[in-house]
Amino acid sequence: MSLGYLACSFDLLNVGHLDLIAQARSLCDRLIVGVYTDEAIERADGRPPVVPLAERTALVGHVRGVDEVVVHDAVPGSAAAATLLLIDGDSVDRSRPFGVREIDLTPRRSTASPALQAALRSERAPRAEHDGAVPIPA
Repeated sequence: MSLGYLACSFDLLNVGHLDLIAQARSLCDRLIVGVYTDEAIERADGRPPVVPLAERTALVGHVRGVDEVVVHDAVPGSAAAATLLLIDGDSVDRSRPFGVREIDLTPRRSTASPALQAALRSERAPRAEHDGAVPIPA
């Protein structure tokens, strides 16, 4: 059995993120996804995320192939970087040692939305004020 751990910002979730998750899942039996905290993203990129942590974790938790979502507070080199930690081994069979590999993943797709592309590139992307409640359109 292999366990994968993929950490990323998942800010403005798009097809590139979905592709990273699909790639990671294809390499392991169980996938845990870490979502960077707002503070970690701000430390790495110099700006806060557009989408608050609570919403990003909820969205990622509903993506096919994700077995568990955790909050990841370590400061990445860049919030856009995606490295899969792949842990191979069997905790029952002690004769088979565990192995850990790092696999750098690159999205094979990107969003076609010009507005979303601009927001992803922008250093001044607006951050929505958030009180924890998800607004429901009238």
